[in-house]
Amino acid sequence: MSKLHRPLTDIFNVAPLEAIPTQNVSTYKLLQALSDGEAHKRDYLALSTGLGETMRSALQQLKSKKGGYWLIHSVKVEGSNKTLVQLDFRHLSDDVEQDRAARRERRKELGKESYKQAVHGRKREPKALTEMTEANKEYFKSLGNAANDSIFENEKPTK
Repeated sequence: MSKLHRPLTDIFNVAPLEAIPTQNVSTYKLLQALSDGEAHKRDYLALSTGLGETMRSALQQLKSKKGGYWLIHSVKVEGSNKTLVQLDFRHLSDDVEQDRAARRERRKELGKESYKQAVHGRKREPKALTEMTEANKEYFKSLGNAANDSIFENEKPTK
């Protein structure tokens, strides 16, 4: 029986049960396609699994805490802007320690990505505030005099 027709619990028999997605959801279909251990072109995977544009979401879910920290490599094709997607071989090893090591590595990657995004967001906050203030200013000016009329000055709420 080919891997495409075997339940994922048979293929990943050392994976934590909570890391195996519910059958026939997008994450299940993607993980099943990756279970052959081969590197796949993203566009081929999107078409062959029927996921299309939602493949990115399924990939992110599998790699997340809720998805079970699957370590899925994205390998750039030399001389191209395309990437290949491949499940880490340790998930397919039938060795519980290797599977755990791959999940720990993914968890570490996710923590690093999260921290990097938090730092970047904090650095961008002043610029975003300035942009929002300028946009609000322009918006209120576009409303005309009624929105900026001084006769409403006395009707402001008191503290």
